[in-house]
Amino acid sequence: MPDRKPVVPAGSTPNPALSAGVVVGDLLFVSGHVAIDGSGKVVGVGDAEAQTRQVMDNIKGVVSAAGGKMEDVAKITCFLTDIANYGAYSKVRAETWPKDPPASSTVVVAGLVRPELLVEVEAIVRLPD
Repeated sequence: MPDRKPVVPAGSTPNPALSAGVVVGDLLFVSGHVAIDGSGKVVGVGDAEAQTRQVMDNIKGVVSAAGGKMEDVAKITCFLTDIANYGAYSKVRAETWPKDPPASSTVVVAGLVRPELLVEVEAIVRLPD
């Protein structure tokens, strides 16, 4: 098995419990990210669009730290706590990838790690050579 390298985005502190992302070969596996900014504050409480924007920014930070771009994202999985927030999530996803979007799955879940969180997204990225 190829070596696994944890990825720590710029400006963040490594988490001893999990990696923000892990590179294996030319693949980057991005952990599920939620709307928590660099200071640990939840962004956009009650606002799925604002939360999705923060989530995408968090993912972009991991992808960039691994040497990739958002265009390199091959697959995302989104977890929503309420299907009513799908429109807001979908809008930001379309803005993030205006052409050639990644493969995508969306799952409605009973809850996330904190009750004020509405959206979580994980990603698989093929890094450039």
